[in-house]
Amino acid sequence: MRKTIDTDSFGFLFNDIARITRGVFAREIEASQLSVTAAEARVLAHMARCGPTRQHLLAESLGMTPMSLTGFLDRLEGEGLVAREADAKDRRAKIVTLTSKAADTLSQIAQAGERTEQLISSGLCPNDWKAFLETARKLRANIDGPRVAVSKPDDRA
Repeated sequence: MRKTIDTDSFGFLFNDIARITRGVFAREIEASQLSVTAAEARVLAHMARCGPTRQHLLAESLGMTPMSLTGFLDRLEGEGLVAREADAKDRRAKIVTLTSKAADTLSQIAQAGERTEQLISSGLCPNDWKAFLETARKLRANIDGPRVAVSKPDDRA
């Protein structure tokens, strides 16, 4: 049992990597001169990953409150990049979708993500990077699988 805080423990390392990576990604988005911020780019990327979905589930996948997400979606909707409509199964719920206009922005976000990945993986051989990604996916499945299993199937559009 630990008696002191290990600042190189799994939790510290992953938190540091995530925080620093977000900063690198933000700089890449800014350098791309996109019409979206890095935070809005994260919203769009998550939407591309999950497809049309209820707004509260998108907020959950981003680790933010639904109210915080609403501000991002308002701006993205104003730019014509996303659309929101009432869920036919529950009129109180909103389904958010990407518009066709978002495709070019998503392509530029993907390029910024690729540059970010190149920067953070520099100095690693391709096999080490591949092994790290495989391990990270397994870790994510270990901790995210139980959460996904309890979400309602009707929550997806």
